[in-house]
Formats: sequence, C-alpha cells, structure tokens
Amino acid sequence: MISDSAHWLTTSSIYQINPRTFCQRGTINAVTEALPDLKKLGFKIIYLCPVFKEDDDDDRSFWSARQKASDTENPKNPYRMNDYFEIDSEYGTMDDLKRFVATGHSLGMKVILDLVYLHIGPNADILKLHPEFAAQNADGSNKLTDWNFPYLNYDNEGLREYLYCNMTYYIGVIDADGFRCDVGDGVPLDFWREGRRRIRAIKSDAIMINEGTKAEYLDVFDANYCFDWHASIFAILSGDITSSEVMRKHMALRELTPAGKFLLRDMDNHDTVTDWPYRIEAHYGNDAMELILALNYAIDGIPMVYCGNELADKTRISMFANRFHSGVFNATDRTVIGPDVERRKEVIKKLNGLRENMPVFAYGDTKWLQIKNDFVLAFQRVTDDETISFVGNFSKQEVMISASEPEIILADNNALVSDGKIILHSYGYIIVKGDPSFGSADRL
Repeated sequence: MISDSAHWLTTSSIYQINPRTFCQRGTINAVTEALPDLKKLGFKIIYLCPVFKEDDDDDRSFWSARQKASDTENPKNPYRMNDYFEIDSEYGTMDDLKRFVATGHSLGMKVILDLVYLHIGPNADILKLHPEFAAQNADGSNKLTDWNFPYLNYDNEGLREYLYCNMTYYIGVIDADGFRCDVGDGVPLDFWREGRRRIRAIKSDAIMINEGTKAEYLDVFDANYCFDWHASIFAILSGDITSSEVMRKHMALRELTPAGKFLLRDMDNHDTVTDWPYRIEAHYGNDAMELILALNYAIDGIPMVYCGNELADKTRISMFANRFHSGVFNATDRTVIGPDVERRKEVIKKLNGLRENMPVFAYGDTKWLQIKNDFVLAFQRVTDDETISFVGNFSKQEVMISASEPEIILADNNALVSDGKIILHSYGYIIVKGDPSFGSADRL
C-alpha cells in the first residue's frame, strides 16, 4: 500500500502524552525531561494533548457531564479552552512549549499538537471581541455542543482567518510538525483543506490526524481515528463478539479507507482511560495489554501508545484530574521498576524497531487467515518482498495451532513452538516471518 502521507508518520508509532496523567508534576518541562527515555524506546512521534489556556469558571452549567461525573471538582478541562494562543499556567509557558518541540527535534522526534476547533470556552476573550465567532441561537445565546461548550461559527470568515493564524503560528513559530484535530469531522472539510494548504506551505511534510471517522475527510487528513477498532478488541476480550466479527468489521472499515490513507489503532487514550469502567491493564492483566499492543503494531494502520503503556501502568487516571484536583485518581509513577516494566519496555522497543525497519509493518496488505477458533485472530501482512504472520489468543483458554516451523519475530514469554505446533497460553501471541501454513486452533 503506497502512502501519500509523510514517511515519518507511516513508518512510526504515535506516543500520546496527557501531561496530567504522564507524571505527578504534570508540566511541559516534566515531559521534556522524559523525551530521551522515550527516544530510547524507539518513539519518534510525540502527540501532546492540549496545554492551552483553559476556562476556569466554577459555573458547572458549562461543564461537560463527564467532567462533573469525575468528582474532581476541577473547573479546568483541557478540551474547553479560552485562548488558543496562550499556554495554561498549569502546564508552563510558551517558552516551555518551544523548548519541548526543540528538544524533541534534537532527538530526531516529531511533535504534533492538539487542535480543538469545534468549540471554545464560554469565557474566551476572543468571543468578547468577536461574539459572531460563536454560533448563535435565534435568541442570541450561544449554541452549545453536547459537552455544554459554545460551537464555533464556520460561516464567519473572520473566525476562519483567526484559526488559520493559530495553525500557522504553531507550525511556523513553535515549529510543530502537525496536528491531531479534536472532533475533526465536526468541522467543515473545506476549512481543514485550506488549513492543510497553509501549514504545508510552511512545512511541506506537516501532517493532520482526524479524531473522527468520516472517510471523505481522508481527502485532507493523513489518518482517521478508528473507534470501532478498540471497541471491537474490548468486546472480544470480554467474550461479547468473536474473531469473525472483528475480521468483518476490519474489512468493512478498510474498504471505506482510501488507498494511501490510514486508520489509527489504539486501546488506551485520554478518553478511554477516563470513561471506560476499568483500564485493560488492570482488569485483564499485563499479558492482555501486551497482546493488544502487538496486534496494533502488526495490523495495518498507525499504532498509538498512551503514556504509561510502556511501563505496564495500571494506575487509575482521569483527564479531569491534575495535581491540584486529584479526587480518587493518581498520575503514572514513572520511577516504577520490576520485571513487568522491563518486559514491556523490551516489547515496545522491539515493536518500534519492526515498524521502522520492516516496511511490511507499515505498508503490507492485510490478509486474514481462517483459523477455526472464536477467540483467535490471525492474519498476514504482505508486500512483494515480505510476508509476516500474526496469531493472537484473546481468551483465557490455552490453544494449540498446527504450523510449519516458523521464524519468530516476536512472541509472548510463554509461547511454545515445537513439532509443527504453536501453543499459546491465555492472551498469548506470536509474530513470524513468512507463511507457516497455520492449521486449526484447538483448545487445550
């Protein structure tokens, strides 16, 4: 599959950082200090969640339902911001952000920032100067999103120019390498098309990722989110759907995805760790999360790793909790040590190396393998020059799969290969070179 996106995106993974959950300090400078360690693990793209000036109004009528439900009593929501051109004091300063980007670049890393252009904070100064920048109801009040934030008004050319200035500022002055666009397909596509033209006039390989699913938006964006994917993986782990359903969903989504464009593959992200009833790592264990990470790197698309996944982190976290309003939540302890942590670092480093050094992981076509087991996923990635095969057991039951002797690229610690058989324990997986002619998968 040939891509028209930047090579640095298609051959890398994305590491998402929410400073609030990344570590207890929760600042841009704290994240900057950790960049060399992340580089050692092979991460080359850092996606920083919003650090821009947030609305700090205690009026709960303009809080989202999920913000209220967090019980943190924190009026600040990173996705309800009042000034796109100013850094919130919770995270640091604009100079701190410049230093963060420059440090990343010095390490050979790319940095993408978060744009939140569907809505704005109700007390934004720009709305006092230009109330017409917000969409309005017939009575003159601001039209609110489902999260109780004012919609921006894309019928207004002044608003568009204001936001284009914001985009070009972060590419041209701060030297960011692209954007993740929050609820991107809620914003008119023609706005994004012009925004992309402008940022690429400054930096020709700048990229844009849409936190949305509309296939037509891939005419402009390099990748869409794929909410159906992590929902499907959660469902097969829970025993609610079978492998054939995961395969069907995957093929249907790929059919809608234009050639040379990508879907993002993740499990943890700032939303799921906040909204889901439990973290996968805590509920199903380290082996299950390792299986999911291996799957997301092996399948077509762009893998995204959430901060803490590389430490096998089980901490209860929320995007609404920070060091001032923690409630029942904590931030990731980045000093943690132990065999689970070392194993995870080793696996992440290996996966990042495979993504970078074996083109089949970035560009190979996906061909599903028919293995008769409701909770085993098996597929190949194929190019003219390479083939790799993945098999993963998404159940607690051990399975035995017949296969010719494979050349192993990566496998879980407990995988057994001998005498034409592969034995995968609960949540086990194996990635091998070539086509080992997998047979049936029998429960043991």
